[in-house]
Amino acid sequence: MGPIEQARQWWQRRTGEEETPLDGDMPAWLVSLGLHVCVLLGMAAVITPVPEPVVPSLTILQPTEEEPEFVEPETLTISEATDESVGAESQESAEAAQSVAALVAEESVVPVDAVEVPDSDVQLDLVENVVPTGLEASQDFVVQGAVAVGTTGASGAVDRLTAEIAASLDQRSTTVCWVFDQSVSLAGQRRDIAARLERVFDELGVIDAGPEGSQLFNLVYGYGNAVTEVIGKPTREVAAVVKAIESIPVDESGVENTFAAIHEAAARADKTRANRQTRNVMVIAFTDEVGNDEQRADEVAEFCRSKGARVFVVGVPAPFGMRQVQMKFVEFDPKYDAGDEQWAVVDQGPETLLPEMVRVRSGRDADEPIDSGFGPFSLSKLCAQTNGIYFCVHPNRAAAGRVSDKDTAPMSSRLRRFFDPEVMRNYRPDYVSAAKIKETLGKNRAKQALVAAADKARISQLDSPQNTFPREDDGKLALLFSEAQKSAAVLAPKIDEVYGILAAGQADREKISEKRWQAGYDLAMGRVLAVKVRTDAYNQMLAQAKSGLKFKNPASDTWVLEPSPEVKDVGSQTEKFAAQARIYLQRVVNEHPGTPWSMIAADELSVPFGYAWKETHTGVGKEKMGAGGGNDNVAADEQKKMLARRKAKRPLKNL
Repeated sequence: MGPIEQARQWWQRRTGEEETPLDGDMPAWLVSLGLHVCVLLGMAAVITPVPEPVVPSLTILQPTEEEPEFVEPETLTISEATDESVGAESQESAEAAQSVAALVAEESVVPVDAVEVPDSDVQLDLVENVVPTGLEASQDFVVQGAVAVGTTGASGAVDRLTAEIAASLDQRSTTVCWVFDQSVSLAGQRRDIAARLERVFDELGVIDAGPEGSQLFNLVYGYGNAVTEVIGKPTREVAAVVKAIESIPVDESGVENTFAAIHEAAARADKTRANRQTRNVMVIAFTDEVGNDEQRADEVAEFCRSKGARVFVVGVPAPFGMRQVQMKFVEFDPKYDAGDEQWAVVDQGPETLLPEMVRVRSGRDADEPIDSGFGPFSLSKLCAQTNGIYFCVHPNRAAAGRVSDKDTAPMSSRLRRFFDPEVMRNYRPDYVSAAKIKETLGKNRAKQALVAAADKARISQLDSPQNTFPREDDGKLALLFSEAQKSAAVLAPKIDEVYGILAAGQADREKISEKRWQAGYDLAMGRVLAVKVRTDAYNQMLAQAKSGLKFKNPASDTWVLEPSPEVKDVGSQTEKFAAQARIYLQRVVNEHPGTPWSMIAADELSVPFGYAWKETHTGVGKEKMGAGGGNDNVAADEQKKMLARRKAKRPLKNL
């Protein structure tokens, strides 16, 4: 039985009908249909190509512009030279791509200012107090923690602070604590700052920084012997702030508790905010001295750091290696006698925690107070540790050469020379704890020796040594030589002591990597050796002269000991020390140009190290005329001037 017949029977059993769909010609038709379908499918598989995948197209529509007319060049020159330019091909070419920052370093470091996010599981390991570094230094970078931003006036510093306040407002609302030194010397500056702030507030109001309308709040404090809360409730009223600053009274006590005032202002600002995420705090202090409570510097720095309060100080430059300097005071209060300017001693330094400058009294320019390039250590460290900025304000900062007393601006310190802040950034002091500094010293004998030598009393060079020796007879001449030797004999042990301290660290000198310590040690060694050579050479030349000097010219009757650039006839040891002194001093000049160390080293090299004898005729035995009596009329005139003064002068100790 075939399959068609089986299908008919299945249909009949299911339906009970005799006729089925397979009766008649139906089976043949279905077979034919199946065959034709198979043939067609086979042909389609052979001749139909596989379609390629469809790629979406992107059409960029640009404004239709008229094509510029092509001008065929008259001459086409092709250079075969290799183009070696690299970096950003802008006007500055490679220089535009240089790694520039505030400090020079072989590796660029860019600090990240991370914002705390509540309820976040992401943990960041932050490096504190990082200063940006790059291959090139640029004075255009003023970064948080900077301590050598020089300006010629407090008003200029206020303008720079405007940008800092605006940047803070970009993050969130900000409370600024304005803290003012109430001393006599800063009275005029306070008025200038108050007038300048009106423009600052106006600019900040226009900026309207912050994505959610950040607001600027203000507190005002004054301080002298005590801290005065002038505005203790945060206010946004510009007129009230300016008026409050102008109303701060003068404190004539002469006491300035700077750190207590900063602490109190930061504490008050912290209490006025819900938390650190809702409002920033900036403390801006104005002062012209270190302060009488700098022993609180570390405590205040730690407190401000814990509260997230950044401290900015508009202050004065510290004199290089000195604590005290004279300030030119010109009376402004009509109740006191104006008279001539006075020079008051004020505390404005030093720029380091421990002494790093061996003081040598020479009577030359090297002894004069000069700019250190940094502010007083305690205040500068406070700014550095709270990511603030210290502004070194001095009206004579732009002076190119030596600043005379006449040219020194009123209410300014007597600093004779100033140095480029960009150069000085590479000589930043170590703004770390005393324990950390002592730990650093313990690892290098040269650093330790420098601090130990600098801690000694100032050493002196020969002060106007006798250099003229008339010969009446050999006995009297020998006596003159012996008397002159006494001055050298007194100085020599003190100089040798300091030299011995420095020499003990000589082996570790090459291990010093910091420019500041390199310059400090080399200058100290060079100067002390130079003083030692001059003193020993003077003594030895006199000792040799006592054994007999013979005039070449029969008319000569006097010996003169003149300075000489050559060190000879004084023994090989002294000549060796002279060579070493020149090496140290010249290295400072060559490796640290444009710095205080280089200036002092060059001054030391300009003075001859040795001595030479010269004979002359002075007419020994002739009476010399006296200088004449005094002028009583001058004293009388001065007395009349004093009697004519009706007002008392202000006590300088209260400035």
